Amino acid sequence: MTHGEPSSVTLQDGPSANEQAAPGTPGEQKVTWLELFFDLTFVVAFDQLAKRLGDAPSGINLVNFLVMFGAVWWAWAGNTTFAARHGNQERVYRWGTLAQLLTVALMALSERGELAENGPVFAAAFAANRLILVAMHGLMIRKNPDVAAFARPLMTGYGLAALLWLGSAFLGGTTQLVAWGVALAVDLVTPLLIKDRHGHALPHQEHLPERVGLLQIIALGNIVTELVAGGRQRPLTVPDLAPSLFALLAAVGLWRLYFDQARALPVLEAHRRGRVGSFLMWLYGHIPFTLGLVMLAVGMGHGISDTENVRDAVNLQLVVWSLFSLLFSLALLRFTALRLSHRRVGRDRSLVALLGALAVTAGLSLTDLGSLPLHAAVAALCLGLAAITATDPATEHLGDLEERLGAGGSPL
Repeated sequence: MTHGEPSSVTLQDGPSANEQAAPGTPGEQKVTWLELFFDLTFVVAFDQLAKRLGDAPSGINLVNFLVMFGAVWWAWAGNTTFAARHGNQERVYRWGTLAQLLTVALMALSERGELAENGPVFAAAFAANRLILVAMHGLMIRKNPDVAAFARPLMTGYGLAALLWLGSAFLGGTTQLVAWGVALAVDLVTPLLIKDRHGHALPHQEHLPERVGLLQIIALGNIVTELVAGGRQRPLTVPDLAPSLFALLAAVGLWRLYFDQARALPVLEAHRRGRVGSFLMWLYGHIPFTLGLVMLAVGMGHGISDTENVRDAVNLQLVVWSLFSLLFSLALLRFTALRLSHRRVGRDRSLVALLGALAVTAGLSLTDLGSLPLHAAVAALCLGLAAITATDPATEHLGDLEERLGAGGSPL
């Protein structure tokens, strides 16, 4: 069990990343400096998205934010799953990642401002990102024809989406946004439509959960960034510092909640029993988690900086529904792990607590709490859930199961 820490994040930048870990298990694949560099570009991307949402959290701006966030997250997921499936030491991956890094940086630069001006740049940058990924898969087929059954339909879907993104660069207004939504839907649905072919290129059972965990650390760090920015003009007094303290405690609780989960179990079961559906549910379940972290940072940061209380109602809704997204994702991850372990879902106290917290969170949306009591309530909820999950015997059981399967042993 991880108990709040990544299990084996080690760094390597050399040619031997595929040493055999244990008989019957895939070779070891360590996180490289290049992968960390690539992931860190998303610090800027998330920060720019947070500023875009925070500048004017209106309905249409929220829709723009959600579509752009989906594209940013999927740019990360495409690179990460490629490395987990085909190895991160291949020349195809290294050069492709450097090219994709430039596209992500360009996407981040174009996330602020009016879409009429910056939207075409964002769309073209993401289209380039997808076309690079398509080329990477094509080159990998030449090197290893066995992956063609999975990679070719994936290339078709991603290539179609890339053309839609590229074409949207010549549109404007609502038409452009609709085109983005259609293109993103094609991107997201493509891996689901070829679920039966994932067995031809399953992701590495340790590498992918580590990369996913590192992205959540980046998103958690964005909460700290927004809190510092929000409190920059506030005096260093106890009443003014209290909302920031509670927000940090909430982030600690969420950190513990996430890393106390059996995070690698769905990937392990995909390798052991071909449970691809559970793996995809686990992967896609992280979208609302990362989204919730970015939006929670905005809501809490602006709740601290807004001294006039004019936007308290807007900040409250941002905080509450961001937390709802986070708790929903955690409940989904817990449910998936319980199903794979054949434990009785209805008797899992951690899952019951998460579902109860969802109801409480929805109830908070009906209140008119200011920043201090709202942040205190969120911190109490997150820390309470973290304590329940950490002391739940089922959590330890799931962790033991994950370790046995990771070592190539029997689940019993």
